[in-house]
Amino acid sequence: MSTTPTAAPAPQSSGGGDDAKSKYARQIEDAFESAGKLAGSALPPTDFYQQFLNRTLSAIDAPAGAVWLRTPQGFLQLACQENFEKMGLDARRGGRQCHNEVLRQVFQSAPPRPVLLEPNGRMAPGPGEPGPVPPANLTDHFALFAPIVTPDKQPLGILEVFQDATHDPRMYPTFLNYTFQMAGYASQYHNFSNARVAAGVEKTYAQVETFARDIHGSLNPTEVAYHVANEGRKLIECDRLCVGIRHDRSRVTVEAVSGADVVEKASTHVRRLRLLMEAVLQWGEALIFKGEKDPGLPPAVARALDDYLHESQPKLLVVQPCRDEREKDTAKPARAVLVLEAFNPPEQTETLMQRLEIVNKHAAPALYNAAEMRRVPLKFLWWPIAKVQEGVGGKRRFIAGGIALLVAILIGVMAAPASVPPFGAQLRMEAKGQMQPVELSKIYPPREGTVRDIRVKPGQQIDPGFEVVSLESKDLREEQERALGELREANAEIETSTQALQAPNLRDEDKNQLINKKKVAEARRDKSLEDLKNLDELFNGSKANTRGQFRALAPKFDTKLAREAGRTRWTVLNDDRREGLLGRTMRPNEELLRVGHLEGPWHVELKIPQRNVGQVLKAFADPNMHGIENDPIKGPRKYLDVDVLLRTESDTSYRGRLYRDDIAAEAVPNKNEHDENEPVVTAYVKLNVKGIPESQWVPRDLFITGLEVSTRIRCGKHAIGYTLFHGVWEWFYEKVVFFF
Repeated sequence: MSTTPTAAPAPQSSGGGDDAKSKYARQIEDAFESAGKLAGSALPPTDFYQQFLNRTLSAIDAPAGAVWLRTPQGFLQLACQENFEKMGLDARRGGRQCHNEVLRQVFQSAPPRPVLLEPNGRMAPGPGEPGPVPPANLTDHFALFAPIVTPDKQPLGILEVFQDATHDPRMYPTFLNYTFQMAGYASQYHNFSNARVAAGVEKTYAQVETFARDIHGSLNPTEVAYHVANEGRKLIECDRLCVGIRHDRSRVTVEAVSGADVVEKASTHVRRLRLLMEAVLQWGEALIFKGEKDPGLPPAVARALDDYLHESQPKLLVVQPCRDEREKDTAKPARAVLVLEAFNPPEQTETLMQRLEIVNKHAAPALYNAAEMRRVPLKFLWWPIAKVQEGVGGKRRFIAGGIALLVAILIGVMAAPASVPPFGAQLRMEAKGQMQPVELSKIYPPREGTVRDIRVKPGQQIDPGFEVVSLESKDLREEQERALGELREANAEIETSTQALQAPNLRDEDKNQLINKKKVAEARRDKSLEDLKNLDELFNGSKANTRGQFRALAPKFDTKLAREAGRTRWTVLNDDRREGLLGRTMRPNEELLRVGHLEGPWHVELKIPQRNVGQVLKAFADPNMHGIENDPIKGPRKYLDVDVLLRTESDTSYRGRLYRDDIAAEAVPNKNEHDENEPVVTAYVKLNVKGIPESQWVPRDLFITGLEVSTRIRCGKHAIGYTLFHGVWEWFYEKVVFFF
């Protein structure tokens, strides 16, 4: 694949980027400075390109690279290379031919553009004539190609860099942008060489070198602008040089005027100079005034020029937009602008214009970097850090010292005892549970039977002893029929004996037998009546019913618990179970329905994991970590506050209390969400009790039986480190310390 650079900031202006950009930011900045020096040097092309290539590769740790230049015949020829033969172009079939095709496509592309090819990646076909082989990079490295061009964008050569494929993918566009900018310095070398030959600028080499070093020595826009204005004026040999920088969409700030220590921004001269700069930047072309105004100027530029000429009367005025190569969006104004003024210019101004062009080439990247650095947010925070870093002796020492200091502070904060007021954190143990009324009862059949009728509905309120379910039992009917048969037989014997006793002339012996027989029959009758009565009381609540049928009744309330008047009714908690229960045979251990006293107190039935029970019990054992409530009946009771979070209101926390005597003394197996048996301890958290602020009470309309609740039991203040990592310490103690 191939890509071209975007208008993203260069690495050296990113300020607080990631580690990779921070690593290469300074190296790239130094490379630009070195390349600027080399571009303005008088070195022969062979020495220049060898030094230039070495500096280009070392800044980004690239393993190999090459510079290709156009011959007089129009072909590309290798000018210099570094480890080029190690890239394995000849190790794969067609590797060299595909590489040459890429060079041809990049060299002939119009307009010239940089190209990035991934390892074994293919370049998108260009608009030109296709070659015999596809343009591709058949190596295991990223290949970066940047054109070296003339001022009129004619190709001179290609800078090629091979980069390892082990970097962060986000860095490769930065590397490509860097390669493209370095190719621009190679283009400047040719431009400067031609300018030196044409205008004899070799004499100003020392000034250009000093000028480039000074303007790249700072990232403060005002400092850079003053260096450009004062040193640039000497280099150009003009009367005045002014520098303006565009910091926002259109407004320009006059940063420096050569020879002036302070720019009076409120003065008429500076305000009209600023308006002239803004007008020219919006126009986008250079303004050259040699005593006569061009009638073809845009109206805004013409008005700004007339206003400025009322304040200053130079015979030569040049307003030159200072656009850096990284400013790809030509629709936007340039980032900076230079204003040259000469009051007694020479007759031939070509030399001044050429020197202004040199200053412009060097000043554009410096002013762009400074302007971009000013745009970095929160600079006032990290700028002092950069000063400290410089004072301690470099980036590595600063990072090492900073890390050591932060670790020491962190350890101190983590290990500080909870008794120290600023430190300490509440240790909270998590547990899940369900909300339930305190008085909850399950209704079971008094004996095995078949359900014939369910006489309550979901949510219905019933009194204690209410007939909830009607059942039928064949065995009960047989028992009742047996008792009735016994009753009938006994009554018959009683009647027979009574009639026989009324016979005349009855002997005493027979009379005694009849009396005894009658007494036995009466005893059988009484026993049968008692059996029938007991069956009705046991299975029908002392209510006569069809033989073979019995009832399941609502239980009675606990007389030991106090209740408000009028609130002594049960509420049916189940859904409609008619379809599942009617006609079904139920045993005495099988639940029919569940009822609860919803108007009474509520609590949360917790399942505390065994790994958390120890911390809860420690809090109850330490008098500084739990509270004590004086109950008029039970006496002093230890309690812990509990944060309660309902599933229906996950954004509101309520408060409850866990009493020591509401924690079970036995851990029982319980399947968690991973379907694993984990022993838990059952406990009950009381809600809406006295002592808790009413603002933290759970509203009664949120009381739903079986509602899932998440809780955190407050187990007292501990050191912050222990609060956060107590689980790690317990694991370490169990697996390591206890092992020995």
